[in-house]
Amino acid sequence: MGKEFSLALIMFHQTVAERVGLNLTDYKVLGIIPFEGLTAGEIASITGLSTGMVTTVVDRLEKKNFVYRDRDPDDRRKVIIKANFEKIGSELGPYFQSFGQEIGKVVSKYSPAEMEVINDYIRKTTEVFKRETKKIKQK
Repeated sequence: MGKEFSLALIMFHQTVAERVGLNLTDYKVLGIIPFEGLTAGEIASITGLSTGMVTTVVDRLEKKNFVYRDRDPDDRRKVIIKANFEKIGSELGPYFQSFGQEIGKVVSKYSPAEMEVINDYIRKTTEVFKRETKKIKQK
């Protein structure tokens, strides 16, 4: 069941990325940028991508108008990568509106106690993924 879930998850995101003209890495990086933005170094730290690769990803996202670079008002030397949420909403919104409705139907069937167990499982397996990814990168 885990393999099927993993494949379905990857294929959903791959398909959405393709529909909006992005590769999967660019799409996933776009998905981590909060309202206040992130520096390239912060993106590299979160994703494990090199800063050079982050620059390449941001260049591609900027070219497609999904992100823009902004100067930090407190430190003009620092560049903040900010998401163009209007573009993201218009391009990605329709896919996630339907997805959210369908997931809402699934989640509504579980009690708060069951959801607590499910969320605990997701948190713990996410940490396993992160640790194992780090191990692989260190080899």
